[in-house]
Amino acid sequence: MVMKNQESSFNLKEIEAVLARQLSGKKIKKVLFVNPPDSHAELFQYDTAKRGRYTNYPSYGLLILAQNLREIDVEVAVCNLNHEILRRCNESESPEDFDYDSVWKKRLDQEIEALKPDLICVTCMFTMTHDSFKKVCERAAKSGVPIAVGGVHVTNDVERVSREIPCISFAFLREGENALNTFVNVVNGNAEIEELGQLILLQDGKRYEVPFERMPTGDQLNVVPAWDLVEDDLGKKYGGVGAFYYLRPKETRFATILSNRGCRAQCTFCSVRNFNGMGVRQRDVSSVIDELELLVNEYGIGHVMWLDDDLLKDEARAISMFNEMARRNLDLTWDASNGLIAYSCVDEVIAAAAESGCIGVNIGMESGNSVMLKQVRKPGTVEHFLKAAEVLRKHEQIYASVLLMVGFPGETMRMVMDTINIAREMDLDWCRIAPLQPLPNTPIYNSMVAQGLIEDKGSAEVRFAGGAFGKQAEIERGLRLSAANFEEAFASIGLDDVPQNDQITDIWFYMNYHLNFHRLFTEERPEKIRQQIAMLKNLSDIIAPENGFALYFQGYLDYKTRGEIDPNIISRVKMQLETSEYWSDRFVAFGLSIDDLIERNFTNKARPKLLPEGYSGASWVA
Repeated sequence: MVMKNQESSFNLKEIEAVLARQLSGKKIKKVLFVNPPDSHAELFQYDTAKRGRYTNYPSYGLLILAQNLREIDVEVAVCNLNHEILRRCNESESPEDFDYDSVWKKRLDQEIEALKPDLICVTCMFTMTHDSFKKVCERAAKSGVPIAVGGVHVTNDVERVSREIPCISFAFLREGENALNTFVNVVNGNAEIEELGQLILLQDGKRYEVPFERMPTGDQLNVVPAWDLVEDDLGKKYGGVGAFYYLRPKETRFATILSNRGCRAQCTFCSVRNFNGMGVRQRDVSSVIDELELLVNEYGIGHVMWLDDDLLKDEARAISMFNEMARRNLDLTWDASNGLIAYSCVDEVIAAAAESGCIGVNIGMESGNSVMLKQVRKPGTVEHFLKAAEVLRKHEQIYASVLLMVGFPGETMRMVMDTINIAREMDLDWCRIAPLQPLPNTPIYNSMVAQGLIEDKGSAEVRFAGGAFGKQAEIERGLRLSAANFEEAFASIGLDDVPQNDQITDIWFYMNYHLNFHRLFTEERPEKIRQQIAMLKNLSDIIAPENGFALYFQGYLDYKTRGEIDPNIISRVKMQLETSEYWSDRFVAFGLSIDDLIERNFTNKARPKLLPEGYSGASWVA
């Protein structure tokens, strides 16, 4: 499909001249793809990496681009600097033996020297990776090879990217395989310049945009990524893949897979439509299953995470795909960490998912208030969320989480309470709660700027809220203590008040305890207890070392299943309470005690009460 942006203008002869200057008349026979580290040295935590906490898997998009270029006889290589950082950190004996910047710079230089590329393509998925992305581009440009960039962040914020990284020669917007292949064909004399699309040329501070769309459709989506390019690294994760890796044995080899592109939803806080466009385009089921079979048989993969933003868009297709996975008897499990749309979580779909190896899913609810759901344009109602939860609870082998957000513009305490109460009624296995983090070029960001709720500083001010690099991790490590007196933390918030930013942190903490931990007092299902113990162990050992709540409830579930508690758990809880004001304050606030573990006295704690009757802004302590 070819579309012209009527608001843009361009001159083909001018673009042809710029292209000639940028490449000095050379053809493109070799291309190096580069995935930058997820963060930069200042945010990187050596101990966190050694625990395997950071995310690490091959860049699926780059492997698709690489395979497409192979089909027009271009030699390609992939340099995953994020993997290199984590690998070298894992292999080092001490922080003194590991230099973050030296590691990635050396690997990048080696890859450039080995391939001697005619073009270096650097991707950037997350806005939060911008600083690392910038440094990698600048380092690669020292080689004298033209630099092309692409990815979600580049599409979302190309003005900032082009302004702050002047060494870039080309920027590809949105899904780039057709645009990149066409570009290479034009340069090599195998296509006309009029066929270019989704491309911005950058030179001497000026931007020259080619306003045509070259998005892949139909059979073009069925390309299997060039997995052989990362065969040596595939499955050696040195970190986590998705949200459910802890439910599989440590030796399991992980990968990712994509069955469709785009999302039916129009959530105002999401940037999927900026990159993938409207609607959902799907691969052939046979292509997806063949790729899964390849991953299992050729690379020993035992678990995959779906990258789809709307895996269940076509329910009949999803059932067919899951049934074929089961029919081929693939020795494989899978999860949907990116989230499922509740509307499609019906009995037949989830039954087929469970049969095909599903062990974990996230449901994107965000809010339990109907007004807020409409405001942020979520594709579902409270009734859809409750029905989806009812279906998921029938399949105990699936660890089901619900994604929640707090801090939407105009969201009152009453609305937050609706979210809490619906989440409790859903009674899924975990609630993944995060404060709203408006990303540039999303509807909610633009609206908040227009209302004066935030300053339009671009993505320079954006940092991970969750995950290993996020502010939330600081809370979990005890580095932030927003309210020392928890009993008074919410005394000033009435039901119709909108919580302030500093209060959101405390609301998150209270929601996290009551919706996730306190409910474990009443968990009786053996399979769920097994899953929760795995989750808690992962939380206290990998995600947030020595997390007091995770340790305490490990002890509780240990006692419930074995009639005794591992002495090591008791020792770790005791150590936290003796050395951490952060955790001793929280244990007092939530009525927990080391004596409970030592004496196995949980009788008075087994009350899943979230808030006192008639709550009006007083204490949240149960």
